[in-house]
Amino acid sequence: LGARHARRVITLSEASRREISEDLGIDASRIDVVPLGPGATAAGHATAETELRARLGLGEGPIVLTSSAQSPHKNVGALIDAMPAVQEALPAAVLVVPGNVTEHTRGLEARALPGSAVFPGWVSAADLEGLYRAASCFAFPSRREGFGLPVLESMSRGVPVVCADASALPEVAGDAALYFDPNRPDELAAAII
Repeated sequence: LGARHARRVITLSEASRREISEDLGIDASRIDVVPLGPGATAAGHATAETELRARLGLGEGPIVLTSSAQSPHKNVGALIDAMPAVQEALPAAVLVVPGNVTEHTRGLEARALPGSAVFPGWVSAADLEGLYRAASCFAFPSRREGFGLPVLESMSRGVPVVCADASALPEVAGDAALYFDPNRPDELAAAII
């Protein structure tokens, strides 16, 4: 109701602008896009990679990092499904999924093959920074995003990004990421590899 009566509506991506216009029936000419900045900058202190690997049981292989809320639309299940193919090509690879633990997280943990994924729960800023520094790539399989700030945060740290070709993500990552269909774990695995 507020958006329909407002003179102008501000959103953070063209994808959101389209969704607001379509879902709420608001003329797109009344909606202004103001993209977000690069997100959280690199923390001054990062936990050492050796400490993180030992404490979290990450082994010595490549780390595939994802960072998002633990909810179904974030599509972390596609990463779980992609990891067997990733590990076939890179046997020691491990997926790291930090974030608040939810019931959805418990289902993902149960679905993951042993040794393919680690769910450390909420991590400190220093641990997250250390994970970014240790990551071989950042994967973002979300099906629907208003913007996708973790993509920019990863790119600003020089971490290669693979992300879903969905919603606002191509708008955010441009030609700086590898894309995959979020409904195709085989495409996701190929992008990670």
